[in-house]
Amino acid sequence: MLIGKNVYLRPITSQDTQLLSDWWSDPEYMGDYYNLWPVTREELEQRSADEIRREAKKFLIVDRQTDEPVGTIGYWNPFTLDYFFKGLELWWQVHPNFRRRGMATQAVCVLINHLFDATPIERIQATVVVGNDHSCRVAEAAGMQQEGQYRKVTFLHGTYVDMHLYSIVRQDWKNEESYRKKCRPF
Repeated sequence: MLIGKNVYLRPITSQDTQLLSDWWSDPEYMGDYYNLWPVTREELEQRSADEIRREAKKFLIVDRQTDEPVGTIGYWNPFTLDYFFKGLELWWQVHPNFRRRGMATQAVCVLINHLFDATPIERIQATVVVGNDHSCRVAEAAGMQQEGQYRKVTFLHGTYVDMHLYSIVRQDWKNEESYRKKCRPF
C-alpha cells in the first residue's frame, strides 16, 4: 500500500473486478477523453493476467477518510524494445464524484515518488489527450514537463486525436525530500 496525505493506493485484486467492470463500462466515469469499451469481469481477469507479463501494475485510489475507492491509477512499459528504451507510462482516472479535489494529483505524486524511490527507472511519462486540461494540470502539478505532442495518435469518439507527452526524469525528482518540496503536500 502506498500512502498519501488524503489518499492511499492499493493493488487491485480479483475482488475489485466487478467495481472496475462497472466503472469502465460507465460513460460518466470514462468521461470525454476515453473511449467506452464495455468490459466484463472475465475480460478484466484476463487483462490482469496479461498485464503481469507486461510489467504493468494497477492500483485503486482510495480516500483515506472514508476508505472508499475514488479512482484507478497505474503504469506500464510503453516501449516494445524494453531492453533498449527504459521508462514507464502512468495513467489515472478518478470517479466523477471525486474529481477536482486534488485526489488525482496526490495519487500521481505518490506513485511517481514510489517508482523513483523503489526502482532504478530513469523516466516516467504520461500521455494526455489534447483538450483534457484537468489531466494536463495533474501532470504539471506532479512535476512533469510537457515534451511535445503526438499527432493523430489515438482514435477517440470516431476521429483520430492528438496527445500531449509529459515526463519527469530521475534528475528532476532528485529524492523524496526534494520532490515533496516541489509538489503540493501528498
